[in-house]
Amino acid sequence: MRNRQQLQYMLAFGVDLLSLAISTVLVKLLFGTILRLIPAYTVSDYVQFYSMLAVAFLIAFSCFNQNVDLVRRDMKSELLRVVEYNTILAAVLAILLIVTKASVADSRYLYLGIFLVNAAVTTAARGILRAYLRSGHSLPMKKLVGVLSTRDRVEPLVRDLHRDWSKNVIGMALVDAEQQDIGTLVEGVPVKARFEDFMEWVRRDALDEIYISLPGDTSESLMGYLTEMESMGLDIHFNIPQLDRLREMQNRTGLPPRAPSGMVTVGGVSMITVESVQYSMRDLMLKRAMDLAGALVGCLISVPIIAVVAIPLKLESPGPLFFRQQRVGLNGRIFNMYKLRSMYVDAEERKKELMDRNEMNGLMFKMENDPRITRVGRFIRRTSIDELPQFFNVLKGDMSLVGTRPPTVDEYRQYESHHKRRLSMKPGITGLWQVSGRSDIENFEDVVKLDVQYIDHWSLGLDLKLLCKTVAVVFAGRGAR
Repeated sequence: MRNRQQLQYMLAFGVDLLSLAISTVLVKLLFGTILRLIPAYTVSDYVQFYSMLAVAFLIAFSCFNQNVDLVRRDMKSELLRVVEYNTILAAVLAILLIVTKASVADSRYLYLGIFLVNAAVTTAARGILRAYLRSGHSLPMKKLVGVLSTRDRVEPLVRDLHRDWSKNVIGMALVDAEQQDIGTLVEGVPVKARFEDFMEWVRRDALDEIYISLPGDTSESLMGYLTEMESMGLDIHFNIPQLDRLREMQNRTGLPPRAPSGMVTVGGVSMITVESVQYSMRDLMLKRAMDLAGALVGCLISVPIIAVVAIPLKLESPGPLFFRQQRVGLNGRIFNMYKLRSMYVDAEERKKELMDRNEMNGLMFKMENDPRITRVGRFIRRTSIDELPQFFNVLKGDMSLVGTRPPTVDEYRQYESHHKRRLSMKPGITGLWQVSGRSDIENFEDVVKLDVQYIDHWSLGLDLKLLCKTVAVVFAGRGAR
């Protein structure tokens, strides 16, 4: 809920700011360029006016509680909010214009036109945003949700989750399901498992969150499952039977049902949440902005470098220049990762013959003098040039500049539950493992420990520190094979 509110706040801020900018341009075009009703002010006059308009916008926007769910607002309440918001905006700007004695204050067409047009544009823009969120289209931070419940409790729970635009319910497990129920739909969501094979489904599928709603006589056997899911890095929402009984008593006595502080009600059930890590939405958005900026610069730098190494690489080993491989990303999502091909084209087939020479103690494969790597391939690996196409993965949003290294699908299928914890953050081009020895670390469990250490102590400052260390490691050629 906190993440949804923060994301909604940022979306509303962006939509309202864009609406005001569009309204300002339209008014200037209509009353200034076409009708010539706005006097010819100087550039400094307009800079002063737009600066005060920006201040007025920040004050007006902050006057409203943006946590009220945008999707559930009706048209009447939305129109009322738009009128109130524009009234406050106009009043604050008027005060600023009077206090500063700004020259632009003389133009009533510019002043009144902005707020009249902005009221219409803001209403339309918020309506478009609300329709988009209701349509179920995927957002970058939309959570993949699984449900564990019983037949008599699952339908109201799923209906409530469907109303939450920040969640995508992809499957459920029913405690009282029969084998023939697997694959059937309940409220449009497929039944993926019974209670007996619930954890097998959770380990296999890409999931960010689990909602558990069970009666008291069933929930006692969940402790082992809760511990395992927590070790995987999943957010867990579960009901407490005593709170359900309290709610029933409140209903019988006619008292208004109330969820205890810090809890939410989903499907008529009070739930508490256990989160693996807690990141602020602001920091995550800044991380994404840093990823986009870094990836754009990286792509521009990569083009001439790739052009130079492409000729000797293709001459030594005919075949595609780029290597595309399925990797496992955030909480089990599958994506195609791109690299410059540093091996012969039959490398994947020859890997099976070399497994007994694997120098990694665990699920990853590394070996000294791997015969599948070409001579040019050794150079681009030692200099990390083979990683440059992954800037495109960062632009797409599959990866980040800094994170954990994504495993192959084969490696992922062999994971134990606690290994999945390293996937609870978006994978990166570089990370703590890369700057801590990389190929010199031969125990997979040590890799997992470094990844979990990064996830548990993540900050923007840590990302910047690791990026600087990566540059030093790449130039020194340490730990690269």
